[in-house]
Amino acid sequence: MGHICFVILNYRVDQESICCAESILQTQTYENYDIVIVDNGSANGSKERLEEYFSGRKNVHVIASEENLGFACGNNLGIDYARENFDSDFIVVSNSDIVFEQPDYCEELVKIYKRRRYDILGGDIVDITQTLHFNPVARNRDYNISYMRKQAAVSSAKAVMFRLIKFFHLKKAAAKHYGIAQYQNSGGQTTGAKSATREVNGVSVSADSRIEHEMQGVLLHGCCLVFSRDFFRHLHGFYDKTFLYAEEEILYYQAMELGMTVLYSPHIGCIHKEAVSTNSIQKEFCDSRIFYFSNVAKSYRIFLRLMKEAKN
Repeated sequence: MGHICFVILNYRVDQESICCAESILQTQTYENYDIVIVDNGSANGSKERLEEYFSGRKNVHVIASEENLGFACGNNLGIDYARENFDSDFIVVSNSDIVFEQPDYCEELVKIYKRRRYDILGGDIVDITQTLHFNPVARNRDYNISYMRKQAAVSSAKAVMFRLIKFFHLKKAAAKHYGIAQYQNSGGQTTGAKSATREVNGVSVSADSRIEHEMQGVLLHGCCLVFSRDFFRHLHGFYDKTFLYAEEEILYYQAMELGMTVLYSPHIGCIHKEAVSTNSIQKEFCDSRIFYFSNVAKSYRIFLRLMKEAKN
């Protein structure tokens, strides 16, 4: 069977990246795979700790950038390394906070490809409680210039709104309104759970159920994506002009424009730990929202330029 490479992007969270890599090493029954961990300019000793931890593992490779290249370029660094050094048939690009528990994950992505050729594949991504399902993110989303103008404007406005909320000390009310609800776990510790939705024909619906059938042409979550060899006949990786956020949306737009096959399949899956927020994250709710919407607005403006260039 073909070679598979996992690319894990690390930024200042080496313990998370170790857990992600170990989840692969400890569970996968497939033998022909390698792991590439990209330290994205962490400058906090992450690279050295990762190199020391995996020094005895021949199939784990730690590479590094001198500076933080952002999500797209950081992942592309790992993708390029995988293609140049292993000539991989499949590249699994994963956030550091992903856990792989499915032993036949690799075998299944190969089986799916043989049965239904794809360029990009996404599986059933669940939160740590395994009650929220993040794929597919959206069905039948029509990306056009008018839509992107609106999205960029709305994101910019939300960034301003959260700055005002922070200034006027309305963080608790805003957190409640935007889906951060406190609850107590079995140990009595107060934590926060963020609600999740998916989009169907432009309408947001709850993401509390697993989609049981394969779906083609859907928007996939960017925290874990599988690229087949076929994908690289069209693109070299993620669009490299953004720094953070909207990467999967731009990827989806490009793939649809190029006639590529983007597939969701419930036959592979993983856990995304970020879906459960800690109490400390809730305290920084406004700052995180300001950061998020400001960067999303920048990415959407870049996305808009890409669309305009494509029309000319």
